[in-house]
Amino acid sequence: MLRERLAKETRGRLVVDLPESATIADLVAALGITVPVVCSLNGVVERDFSRALEEGDEAQIFQPAGGG
Repeated sequence: MLRERLAKETRGRLVVDLPESATIADLVAALGITVPVVCSLNGVVERDFSRALEEGDEAQIFQPAGGG
């Protein structure tokens, strides 16, 4: 998904500059992601996309896995 849109040498990593009051939802929108995703923030899954981001936060965004 997102990784395919990044240059190969980034190895799936990207630094994004956002306004101070930006939220996880703002980050997802800034990346142009329009499909449902799961976000891990600093190693912890965060379900509240209205959570404000702080300087230095590390987010991992991925599509939810399903199965059964």
